[in-house]
Amino acid sequence: VGSKGIVAVGENCHSLTDLSLRFCDRVRDEALIAVGHGCPLKYLNVSGCNQIGDAGIVAVARGCPNLTYLDVSVLQNLCDIALTELGEGCPLLKDIVLSHCHQITDIGLSHLVKNCQMLESCHMVYCPSITAAGVATVVSSCPNIKKVLVEKWKVSPRTKRRASSVLSYLCVDL
Repeated sequence: VGSKGIVAVGENCHSLTDLSLRFCDRVRDEALIAVGHGCPLKYLNVSGCNQIGDAGIVAVARGCPNLTYLDVSVLQNLCDIALTELGEGCPLLKDIVLSHCHQITDIGLSHLVKNCQMLESCHMVYCPSITAAGVATVVSSCPNIKKVLVEKWKVSPRTKRRASSVLSYLCVDL
């Protein structure tokens, strides 16, 4: 499937709530821009769609306020601007997978969790620019957080103590 087909979906499927495009490497930002304008998505998986960047995710953030699940793992072109827009536009977000997003930093993560108070699950494995401070921000800022996946060295003793009282699952053995 390429961008042309997904643009057609965005223009014609106005009731579409769930879309998975995992590892569709021919899908570009213009496809998500059309989907963001035309579909009331609640679930979106674009993991491994390596031609998608900030523009596509920003369009989804602005056009899909009811989004509750988003997997953007392995998107090498995704930056903090997308997370900031998701935080502002998708307050109902419950699950996000950011693993292997190398350009996302603690700054973008803090903008995301500032407004996504419904967040229950956050996967941040192999995000080299997310530090222990970013992990602590997620744990302390999200009252509904239950599951965090992150590398062991990114969890401070203080965050572990805080996490033990709020999380049902903290994976730190990677």
